[in-house]
Amino acid sequence: MIDYDLVRTYYYHPPSPHPERVPSDEELIARYERRRYDDCILRGGDPAAEGLGPHGSMIGGPGKPVTIHSTTPERTTLLDPLPLPWWDYPRARLRILPPGGQPAADAYLARLSGAHLAGVLNRPSGPRLGQLFRSQAPSEPDRAILRHLFGAIAAPRFYRLRTDGGVSLYEMARALHSTRTRRAALVRWINRYARRPQPELGHRGGRETEGTLPSLRP
Repeated sequence: MIDYDLVRTYYYHPPSPHPERVPSDEELIARYERRRYDDCILRGGDPAAEGLGPHGSMIGGPGKPVTIHSTTPERTTLLDPLPLPWWDYPRARLRILPPGGQPAADAYLARLSGAHLAGVLNRPSGPRLGQLFRSQAPSEPDRAILRHLFGAIAAPRFYRLRTDGGVSLYEMARALHSTRTRRAALVRWINRYARRPQPELGHRGGRETEGTLPSLRP
């Protein structure tokens, strides 16, 4: 349930951005409406005539024109993934191979490459695409390939990188960071599996608590 009083508060007083904080849905809606208002100004429009921001019912309250969004703001507003160390724990680093082993994983990645990278120079094979995800420091051309993939891939296929493509959650998160991908459908999903590091425990990634991982489904 969206708290629209909170949306109005965030519209006028947005929280300061912080890399270790996931914005609430209310904050994302307020951010989206603020962007619509600002974009209108930049293109020389009239926010009052278009019912944007305080001139619409969502922010301005009763008596204003009804605010209409053509998309779901909390699911489409750009997001930053949480810091990479938040995926540095054993289960997030685990690679899971599908039935059929590595050949099946390579075949899945080959299908992704054929579906979403057909027009890309030096389109990678399935095994090569897997190597890009495993690379700790991909080159700029390799990052461009991953960036293109993340811009085109359907969200369910992104989720299946882990179960069908043999790519770990850590590798997925690392690729999002290296390509500076902020696509909400991808970032919202993977942020669910981030775990705050606990360096005081004295080993990489901190301690993982059993039973805390949500189901690895959308």
